Amino acid sequence: MSLIPKVVPWTSTEEYLGVSDCLYSDDIVERKRGVGIVKAWRVRGKVPAAIDATANLTEIWVADQERSTTMTNNQLRHMYTIAIVRFVNTIVDLEQRGVYAQSVAMLANRIGMPAWFVELRHAGTHKQIPSLTVLRSACDQALQWLYDHYWSKQSRTLPADTLHEIQASLGAYVESRAAAGDGKAKSVKAEKQALGVLADLVGKLHIDAVRLYLVPTLLEVGFLVPTDKKLRPKFPDCKLTYDVVALWKPAFRLFQETWGDLVFFEELLSGIVNLLCPDSSETGIFGMADDAVGTSHAAALVGWVHWILQVYYSPDDSTETISIGSFLECCLRNPSYYARALLKVISTHDPTLKRDLRPFEASAKSKASKQTHASESDMMQEEATMQKRLDEFFGHSDDGMEAVPTSHMDDVPADKSKPMRWQRVPEESWVPGPIGTINGGQIPSLEWPLWLDTISH
Repeated sequence: MSLIPKVVPWTSTEEYLGVSDCLYSDDIVERKRGVGIVKAWRVRGKVPAAIDATANLTEIWVADQERSTTMTNNQLRHMYTIAIVRFVNTIVDLEQRGVYAQSVAMLANRIGMPAWFVELRHAGTHKQIPSLTVLRSACDQALQWLYDHYWSKQSRTLPADTLHEIQASLGAYVESRAAAGDGKAKSVKAEKQALGVLADLVGKLHIDAVRLYLVPTLLEVGFLVPTDKKLRPKFPDCKLTYDVVALWKPAFRLFQETWGDLVFFEELLSGIVNLLCPDSSETGIFGMADDAVGTSHAAALVGWVHWILQVYYSPDDSTETISIGSFLECCLRNPSYYARALLKVISTHDPTLKRDLRPFEASAKSKASKQTHASESDMMQEEATMQKRLDEFFGHSDDGMEAVPTSHMDDVPADKSKPMRWQRVPEESWVPGPIGTINGGQIPSLEWPLWLDTISH
């Protein structure tokens, strides 16, 4: 079972392909049905940008066909314009990688989007809104472009059960490569057989399937992470063995020839960092945490990051290299023990970043205390430091009375019979009690102390 949740808004491949048929149907009722299904998908979860743009453009087209007498041409022009602007922005933004943003025209040219779509976006945003005739033509051509570059590839090549077929094909590849060690003749035959299995798989996959299915499957135990823990690297060096790298080199070569070096390995790096450094805002939704990946599993993935950067990354801007901007950002935003290990790997391959990343490595180390095996003396020293800071601000109280900042001692009421608020109770006196009570079963006073109002920030 995969360790990465694979959540898509559609319930089956048949539903997914059915929406494609609806959105491009000649029947206006079917198109409306397709738009309604996509709206339901948006409630379920994140919808791919191409699907979202197709539904938006189709909805405007339907509104134009069923236009009532209350809708003016000016209103319709505004509706078309915002749909086309969002279409260009959302599709082009998918290609925006690296630290420095590139122009929309440059990115559009990279993905084969007609330049006049970009010009229309600019006119609708900053100049006079184009005529209704131009906007209608743009909507039709945008829908056709989306069909040619996304839907036609998906509907023609997407298997009935993509994830199952990928797992089966990769499993067959591993078994065939393992059988290649029985002799030279068998080795050549087994390698051809293994690559043949993968070639059949690759021919059926769209680039989106690489991110959604292929990369998550590769990161499972049994693929890039060896099943035998003895073959996995260990922290802190995380160096992969020669046999593990040699096993996947032919597959990587095939993936590179199909999707390109930068695309495949950037997706692989993104999948690794998202697994090792999950967004803290998503852990409650998907049940993910830093300890969702075992130590040896994580060490293997860090080892693959080290190998990828060593082969395909160069800090020299003059050479074409994979982008690590988003990879680096994810590590810095979600500090953990594994994030610190990844930052160390990046520092190794990019000396110019080593000095800048040193403070973040220290921060990740401190915030990943639950993953590190800190000694008891270190923990006691940290506790003593925190207690010292607490005493400096609130003052020291040995009798368990209310503690307030020393600068506000004159404001403390002399009547000690009143309920105490801020108390430090010796650990030896802790006893179990009902939820919501303090030591001894007493209900604490939650009143705001008056002296806190006098503190200036």
